[in-house]
Parts: sequence; structure tokens; C-alpha cells
Amino acid sequence: MNTPTCVSTRYEFGQNWKKFANELSAASIEQAALGLARLLPADEISGRDVLDIGCGSGLHALAALRLGASSVTAIDIDEDSVATTRQVLSLHAPPGANWSATVKSVFDLEDMPQFPVVYSWGVLHHTGDMYGAIRCAADRVAPGGGLYLALYRKTPMCRLWRAEKWLYTNAPNWGRRSLEIGYVAAFRLAMAIQGRNFRDYVASYVRNRGMHWMTDVRDWLGGYPYESISKDEMLSFTQDLGLSAIRLFCRRPGIGLFGTGCDEYALRKA
Repeated sequence: MNTPTCVSTRYEFGQNWKKFANELSAASIEQAALGLARLLPADEISGRDVLDIGCGSGLHALAALRLGASSVTAIDIDEDSVATTRQVLSLHAPPGANWSATVKSVFDLEDMPQFPVVYSWGVLHHTGDMYGAIRCAADRVAPGGGLYLALYRKTPMCRLWRAEKWLYTNAPNWGRRSLEIGYVAAFRLAMAIQGRNFRDYVASYVRNRGMHWMTDVRDWLGGYPYESISKDEMLSFTQDLGLSAIRLFCRRPGIGLFGTGCDEYALRKA
């Protein structure tokens, strides 16, 4: 049964992060810190306690500590992700940093306190109940605090991608490899048509994104469950939760032929 807290029917994000964490570079850490600071400026994170929902590789939890968070409570439903987060923070967090990483679902946070900063980047659309997950995350925001989210923007191709992700997640290794090869081939062809150099793009990916390209490709192809949301839908829903936008990074949605990026939302609780 595919329920919001069921791990067995989901893509195993944590296994994808293991290799990335073992090869974590200074460039990746720097880019993560720059990306976090863009969404969550220093005066909104420095000296504050942070709840990181869906910690993944632990890279954003590390960035929060390096930007001055007084503590980071990292949670993830995936045991491999939590283990990777512990590894990354143990090796790279500032000396004496206050952090924890625990296996826990966003739907099971009633026993946790509220936080001045609740952060979840590219996670809640993979829960199987995105709107419910947003509501649970918002409940953990202290009055006057901030909720910082990144969610897939809605495109005309979302239904097709949802089917592809289900197929990839349930496919044997050879089936996954076939989908990866097909995606990479189509991507290379599209870049060639545009007169862009594929090798240069991949070589500069870590520098520009702080992520290895194939790690992101597998993360995209396998990211099931999958939901998406438009900016208007998001702002209407969160307004009903007592949240108002303080900064947005939203792009006009394209067709979504090779996937869709995330829109970013910084919201404040009244």
C-alpha cells in the first residue's frame, strides 16, 4: 500500500546520496551555502534553531550550520539519508556545532516543538500527500517564524513524468539503466540542436549547482511519489495556513520536456 509514511513503494533517495556524500567537494558545500543564503538571508538564520525536513545528503543542514544557525534538527524518512547526513555533518560541520539527524516522517511531528526556521528543499512533493506535508511543516513554524520550501513547478508534462517515475522506481537495474541512457541521449541531442556543449555543461555542473549531474538525473528520473504545484496554488493554500510570502523565486513554467525545476518560497507565519 502506498501511504505517505510507506518507504517500500518509494524511490530510494538515500542510496543515491551515498556516493555523492563520499565525494563531497568544497565547491558543493560552497554552492549549497550560497543557495541557502539566497532563500534564507543571514538575519533570518543566524542564531536560530532550524528544522530541516527531508535532510537528504545533509548538505543543506551543513550549510545552515555554516551560516550561523544555533542548531539544526534534521529528519528524513529514509534511513540511508539520515546515515549520510550524520556522516556529512560529522566530517564537515563547524567544531562544537549543535545538530541531530533522526529517522522521522513529516507526518509524525506532533511531538516536536515549533521552530523559528522550518526548511524543506525539494522534498514535500515526494511524500505522496504534498498538501498534507506542507500543512504539517507549517504547524512546526513558531509564530513570527519562517517556512522555507522548494517545490516542483507544475508543467504540461507532469502526468507523463509521474508515470515515468513510477516505472523507474519499480524497474530492475537494467530497466533503470535503459531509462537513464535514453534520457541522457535525448538531453545531449537537445543541447547539440541548441549549439551547446554537453561536456562543458556536465563539467561545470558541480561548480554551478553544487551537485553531480548524474546524481541529479537519477534523483529526477526516480523521484516517486511525485506532485507539482503552481505559484498561485501555493500562495492560495499557504495563505489559508496563516502564512504570507516574504520572498519568492518562481519561474514561468515551460513545457517540462526534460523535467521541471523547483520554485522557492520564503513564507512567514503571522
